[in-house]
Formats: sequence, structure tokens, C-alpha cells
Amino acid sequence: MANTPLHRQLGRLSFSAVSIIGCIYLILCLVFLGYYHSSSYRDPTSFFFNPSRAYQKQYSSTRIAQAKTFLASTGNLAPPTRQHQEPPAVCVGIVTVRRRGDQYVRLTVASLLDGLNETERNRMLLYLRVGNTDPKEHPIFSEKWVETLPDRLLTYSQDDPDFGQLRAWEDGGWYRNKTIYDFTTLMKDCYETGADYVAMIEDDTLAVKGWFPSALEALDIVHEQAARQGQDWIYLRLFFVDGLLGWNSEEWPQYLAWSFIVWALLTGTMVVFKTRVFPTQLRRFPTSVIWLASSLFIPGAILLFFMSGRQTMWPISPGVHEMNKYGCCSQGLVFPRAMIPRFLKQTDLTTDWLVDMMVETIADTQGWTRWAVVPSLLQHIGATSSKGYGFDSSAKRYGILGLRKKERMRLRCFGRCLDYSLKLPVCDVGEQPFLGLLLKLLRWQPEG
Repeated sequence: MANTPLHRQLGRLSFSAVSIIGCIYLILCLVFLGYYHSSSYRDPTSFFFNPSRAYQKQYSSTRIAQAKTFLASTGNLAPPTRQHQEPPAVCVGIVTVRRRGDQYVRLTVASLLDGLNETERNRMLLYLRVGNTDPKEHPIFSEKWVETLPDRLLTYSQDDPDFGQLRAWEDGGWYRNKTIYDFTTLMKDCYETGADYVAMIEDDTLAVKGWFPSALEALDIVHEQAARQGQDWIYLRLFFVDGLLGWNSEEWPQYLAWSFIVWALLTGTMVVFKTRVFPTQLRRFPTSVIWLASSLFIPGAILLFFMSGRQTMWPISPGVHEMNKYGCCSQGLVFPRAMIPRFLKQTDLTTDWLVDMMVETIADTQGWTRWAVVPSLLQHIGATSSKGYGFDSSAKRYGILGLRKKERMRLRCFGRCLDYSLKLPVCDVGEQPFLGLLLKLLRWQPEG
């Protein structure tokens, strides 16, 4: 039989090599797809992210049960007393406002205190501010634990010079101004205690057991590194959103450039080996295999790399890291005492911004460094917004960053908690970052 053009191009050996290598590649693809499908389901930056599996409560349920047990024992606890008036290491400030449905602040306070030994408790002050102008409107105000767990319960009084403005903000739905006022006022109260650090914790968080000594250790590391680098730093973040640390679309030119470099290096290496390094030994090796690998195998591997998710392929190592970008949100920030007066001078009650937007904007303007502890020490357990109940109806539908909230109970872990074997659920992101990146690549056109 006469050879067809295809036979003349490939020949018996070439056709056999292409077939074998193609089969091997297909098998490897199936193996790796199966592996990352099973291992990346908890990574919100992955194409294989599976919310139904990722949201399963494991350690979260255990920690909630521990907090409830601790809360139930508060009737046997005496209010905190301090024999010595030495300034605490950390003043923890929590602002709470009545929410629709569950009041998560109970679990927040209990989880922060549960597991602390006497020495650790004495190094901490816990200030709880009821943000409603009429504190009796908050369901927790008459509960026993409010008298025994916080070191100080703060409320607004009609004698306060700003009380009229606070009531007007509540009645008018200006929750953002009210939230900023609550935040900055409580920060001032904590600052006046003389504490080395002020930790501003939102009222819908859950602290992992052992969070306090871990936070102190992280603060010591940040203090040393910042002093060595001569940097001003504004806070240590106790949690961050994994989904915002994925393949960020604004960095797609870098991803495209590195993908091209990898493709060019691998393709070039194969060509050089066949034509320059081992021309005799690889004489019968089909050139078509090189071009098949260059046009299909390498791009496919690069695509799988991005699909698997950044937290899967390049996870952040445990420890303390600078996080000047993509750190969200404001559920747990620890401020050094020296920076608080400078920070408060930059705040205002007229700009239409949220707490995390305000902090990040000021830090960017002033050039202050931000740090985060990895794994995260806090979880977010809020399903309803305190800012949207009685203040601003838009907050019922939209979360921070404008992402539409799901009106269902969910327990999200921002980052990974102390014990990776506990398999905490991951946070929810509105869309897959990889798909957004892919769309940008497809739509991109050169300027000019």
C-alpha cells in the first residue's frame, strides 16, 4: 500500500510514539484531575471548590459547643477583679448591636475567654460596648454573663454630648457613620487603659482555642521584624479571607508572562536536546511529539495549575506575613499602642466608608505596613448583618466588598486554623477567581 501524506509525515515509529505518549498524557490528566478534584474542594480559589463539602462543620461545631459550655458556667463565675493596676498586654474591644435572629456576641465573648489560664486572663482586658442607643433593645443586655465575663460594659447615655447625633444616625439609617463612631470611641476607651495593644474584634466571630498566646507570640515577631526594617505598622490581622488571595485578575499580565516563559523554556529545552545535545541518540525520536507537547501537553499542565487554586499550589506558610493587599475584613485587628493616636487623627465621620475600608485607605495613604498571622485565629460565624438591622437595609443584601450574601446560616473559616487536621470549612467567595481571570485573558486587546 502506498503511503499517504500522513504516513509519510509520521511513519510507523512516529505514529507509535505519538500514540503512546498521547495515552500516557491522557492517563496523567485523569489522575491529576481526580487528585485535585478531591484535594482542592476546600480551596475557594480553585475551580474544584465544592461548597457543599467545604461548609461541613467539624472543628467549628466543637468550638461552638465549648463556647456554649463555658457560657453556661458563667453563673458560677465572679465578676473579674484585678488586684494590681498594671496595664494589660491587650485590651480587647467588642462593639455589639442587636441583630435579627441569633446574637453571636455570646459565642464571641465565650470563645475569646474559654481556655485562658489565670495569667493569660490577667494580661487581657475585655471591653464590651452595646452599640444601641437604648441598650435595653439588645437581647443580651439583661443576661447574666454580661455582668461576669467582660471587664467593663459600656453603653451610651443621654448625657453623652454626641447622643443626639447617634440617635439621628440610627433613625436615619446611617449605619456606616454610626459604626465608625462605635469603632473609634471604643478604641479610645481601650487606649486609655494603657494596654500595649488594642484588639478590635467584631461581634460575630469565633476564636480558636489557644488564640491569645498565639496572638501574643505573633505580635512579638511583628514587633521585632518591624523594628529591624524600620517600618511603621498599623495592625496584626487575626484572620483573612482565603478567596481574595487567589489568582487576582489585576495580576493576570504577570500570570500570562510567567506561563509563556514556562512554555518557552520547556519547548526550547526539548528542541535543543533533540537538535543540539543528543542529535544522534534522538534522531529517530519524532519531532511531532515535541510539537504535540508544546501545543497541548504544556498548555494543559499550565491550565491545570491555575484551575487547582493558588491556596492549593502556593499555600501561605504558617507564621507571620506582611499582607498589605487583599486582606479582608475587619473582624479581628490588633493595633499597637504607639500607632493609635496617629490612626485616630486620620479617621472621620463624614466619609461614606466601612471600618475595613477606612483602615485600609488610611494605611495606604500613610504607607503603614499590615501583618497577618497564618493560620487564622478567628472564624466568622455571622449570617446576618448587624449593620443592616435598624440602620441600613442595603446591608441585609450585600456584604463587605459588595458581594451578595446568602441568606442562610454558614460558618466560614477565614484562612486555616491552628490544627490543619481539623479540616475547617473555608470562606465563601461570590465567583471563581480563575474564571474571571480566564475571561479577562480572552477579552484582552493590546492598547493602541
